[in-house]
Amino acid sequence: MPRTTRRQALVTIAAGLSARSLARPQDYAPTVLTAEEHDILGFLVDTILPETETPGAREVGVHSMIDEDLQTDSSSLVLLRDGLEELREAGFADMDSPERTRLLTRYSEADGTQREFFDVVKGLTIDAYYSTEVGLVQELGYQGNTYLQEFVGCTHDHEIGNGA
Repeated sequence: MPRTTRRQALVTIAAGLSARSLARPQDYAPTVLTAEEHDILGFLVDTILPETETPGAREVGVHSMIDEDLQTDSSSLVLLRDGLEELREAGFADMDSPERTRLLTRYSEADGTQREFFDVVKGLTIDAYYSTEVGLVQELGYQGNTYLQEFVGCTHDHEIGNGA
């Protein structure tokens, strides 16, 4: 195996540092959402991406990252606030995990604003989670920009055009 050059090591380190992380997500004070909206959003993102072999979305601070992102892009803020209010009224924070999942499943299968709300939150959750070290490195195994010294191409036998 070829040795890693200093340049490769620096690129890998830089890529690792670019993964977002909040040192102490539980200490985060929301700046766009209210504390209650932020809390409900935490339960919501954790229902979308719960703990498995890696921490869940709430534990890595995805709900806080979404709040931070709303500072520069508030295009979905009204939809988020309305949806979070609807979840609050439904008692989402007090539900157990299966109840939350059933409710979100209904949202994902609905038409209109419930579906739009679910799709937006799901997209924001996935984007934020997989930009953290936990999502990017631990879960996906990203190891930085690496290169192949040689690309051998397709190695299985078949002829082009014969449908094989």
